[in-house]
Amino acid sequence: MKKLIPFLILTIILSCTKKNSESDSSKNKIYLKASDYRDAGEKDSAYVYYALAKSEFLRKNDSLFAAKCLINMAIIQTDQGDHFGGIETSLEAEKMLKKNDSITKQLKSSNYNNLALASAKQENYKNAEKYYDLALQNSSEQESQYIYYNNIANNYLDLKNFAKAKEFYNKALKTKDSLSYARTLNNLGRCLLIENKNINVLNYFLQSLKIRESKEDYWGLNSSYATLSDYYKEKDPQKALFYAGKMYTIAQKIKSPDDRLEALEKLIFLEKSDHSKKYFSEYQKLNDSLQTSRAKAKNQFALIRYETEKAKTENIENENHIFRQKVAITFLIIGLITGLFWYMRRKKRLEQEKEIEIKNTQIKYSKKIHDVVANGLYQTMIEVENQDKLDKEKLLNKLEKMYEESRDIAHEELYEKAEKDFSVKLFEMISSYSSPQQKVLVIGNEQNIWQNISKNAQSEIFYSIRELMINMKKHSQATLVSVKFEKSENILKIKYSDNGLGMDNIENKKISGIKNTENRIESIGGDINFEKNINKGLLVNISIPIL
Repeated sequence: MKKLIPFLILTIILSCTKKNSESDSSKNKIYLKASDYRDAGEKDSAYVYYALAKSEFLRKNDSLFAAKCLINMAIIQTDQGDHFGGIETSLEAEKMLKKNDSITKQLKSSNYNNLALASAKQENYKNAEKYYDLALQNSSEQESQYIYYNNIANNYLDLKNFAKAKEFYNKALKTKDSLSYARTLNNLGRCLLIENKNINVLNYFLQSLKIRESKEDYWGLNSSYATLSDYYKEKDPQKALFYAGKMYTIAQKIKSPDDRLEALEKLIFLEKSDHSKKYFSEYQKLNDSLQTSRAKAKNQFALIRYETEKAKTENIENENHIFRQKVAITFLIIGLITGLFWYMRRKKRLEQEKEIEIKNTQIKYSKKIHDVVANGLYQTMIEVENQDKLDKEKLLNKLEKMYEESRDIAHEELYEKAEKDFSVKLFEMISSYSSPQQKVLVIGNEQNIWQNISKNAQSEIFYSIRELMINMKKHSQATLVSVKFEKSENILKIKYSDNGLGMDNIENKKISGIKNTENRIESIGGDINFEKNINKGLLVNISIPIL
């Protein structure tokens, strides 16, 4: 497992500014307090005080220390998963590092490393490579350079450029720091194994594990256990399960929710007993909690930046009063013009939609029959098939509901009869296809993700996903299926993946069901793409604009 621990970046900052710690203290006590919070792991508090210290340094025209504050803030944002925010803050810091003396170059080096890490997390490997090169150019400390070599090698590994990756891993192995050596050794083993599955790299992993155990490097042990679990996944599932369990335990100890999620994924896949249900339930709860906390952290960082900028702005409020009035009037005019344009465009769109609705009445009825009767009946069959004991009353209720819906199939309000909690209805439908032979994972299906999404769009999404699940059950021969939901700005993203027969099977079976799925997504302004999974199976990416 590739795990670039963000705390390494903080270590670089500390080493770069060690000689100037006394001047930090004399210049600004707020900065010193921020550093204390950072070292204690209280990153939210550290971020607040770095923001306050930055404003104080800017007021005194001390751009160097203001840049130090911004770099620390950017590292905290990247570490907390706000990668875009981390890049934005690092770029702001870069503007203040104009000099070319040794201290400024060290700060540049650490800042470029953070930009590279955040870019890599966003899978922008080209930018990551550029920033790693700049980090090396500005670094004068040998051990920091070895860390950058390791990070550059990881970047090349993500790009599948094994020759370059091995070149930089070998450079990084020259480090005299045992933990850095263990990290690089483990990564080199992963690189060799990915390049050639038949090569014997176990010694790399075990040697790295031994070093980390002797140093009680819990973050490193977490990485080693993950790597060994992946290594034994096909060779010895029991050992893979053992190391997945070790990873889960150590992830709890170091309080890393991301690594707990990864460990739970491995346990769900490897565990064949009833424990897998417990792991699946815990995975869902933790994933929901992590997404909420990440969103909260991003909003919190933005709010802190806003509050500090607001305080600075209030000091020059009188000077900018007339300018703000002109800007407000300009925006008001633009808003009125935009509103008028939007109204005319909306009016025209509604007229067009009405005409299209009249033309497509017959198609809608046909689609409703397919949705309500055919697919509803098949889902009920699957639920009966996957149940150990047949609940006749529950089955009769479902059949009665199907009867009522089919009886009212000509009514337009059929699609509007959605349950109060759409996320529960969707989860129950997807989970009904899960069985001991076919594990189905649902990720990110929170209640708030369906806010601002119309009932019609919810219905189209529901029937589209059910069509995919039916196709999987009938044709794919998959044993593991996942459906992931994610909101990004004004886009709802749905990612379906399985380890079945893949694209060839879809192309051969691409008849009414799959065609209907494509038409549904397009009807609500979305896009759907069918792709071949990198390892095995099918990958379907759906994106829907949220109006």
